[in-house]
Amino acid sequence: MSTVAMAPSLVVQDLALSFGGIQVLQGIALQMRAGEITGLIGPNGAGKTSFFNCLTGLYAPQQGSMRLGDVGLGGIAPTGRAALGFSRSFQHVVLCPELSIAENVMIGLDRQSTTGWLDAFLPLPRGRRERALHRERALSALARLGIAQVADEAPASLPPGVLRLAEIARAIAGEPRVLLLDEPAAGLNSVETRDLSTALMRLRSPQLVMVVVEHDMDLIMEVCDTIHVLNVGRLLASGSPAQVRSNPDVVRVYLGDDDE
Repeated sequence: MSTVAMAPSLVVQDLALSFGGIQVLQGIALQMRAGEITGLIGPNGAGKTSFFNCLTGLYAPQQGSMRLGDVGLGGIAPTGRAALGFSRSFQHVVLCPELSIAENVMIGLDRQSTTGWLDAFLPLPRGRRERALHRERALSALARLGIAQVADEAPASLPPGVLRLAEIARAIAGEPRVLLLDEPAAGLNSVETRDLSTALMRLRSPQLVMVVVEHDMDLIMEVCDTIHVLNVGRLLASGSPAQVRSNPDVVRVYLGDDDE
C-alpha cells in the first residue's frame, strides 16, 4: 500500500520582533508540521497577530529565522510567500457582494491565472477554458468544506457561518502548502462553530501546514494536534491539547482556574 509523503514543516527559530524599542516577540522557536492542525493561543496582546504577520511577510523580524522545509523565508515579501504556497484568512470576512460564492472563491485563484487582461473582456477560447477550470477548482474547495450547494448564491443571502467557510474555501482553492487562519470562529454561534470544527478537521492533510489563531478554547482543544501558547511575546507552553489544558502556567495566565 502506497503512503503519501509528508510535506515539509514550517519552522521558526529564535524569532524576535520589536517596534520603537517595544519588544513584541522574543525568542520564539516552534515547529508547525504538515498533516497537523497547529493552534496558537494567548491573551490579548500576547503577540499572536504579530507572529502571523511575520509568517506572511508583512513584518520583518529583527532576529531569528523562518523556513518552509529547506527554503528560508527571510527577505521574501508577502507576494513571494504566496507564490511559495502561503495562504491566509482574516478575522473579518470580506466577500464581494456583487459576486456569487463560487466567483468569490475563484478570486483566490487569480495568482495562478495565465490569461491576460484581454481575455477578461473578450470571449477568447483560452480565457473560457481557464475560467471553467477555476470554477471547477472553486466548486471542489466548497465541496471539501461541505457547502457546494451555495456556490451560486449571493453572500448577502447566507448566514455568517457559511460565509466564513466560503472565505476558507477561497484560501484553499489554490491548494496552498501553508494555511493560516486568523480567528475563524469570530462572530459565529455554537452551531456554526461546530460546522467550522468539522470542516477544519476535514482539511487536515499530509500536504498542508495549517495554523489556527483562535480565542474559542473549545474549538482549539477539539481540532488541534499541537497548541502553542504565547504570553507577552514569549512562548509560554507547547504540547497536545491535554498537556496545554493541564499546564499550571497556562491555567494561571490564560485558561483560568475553574476552582476560583
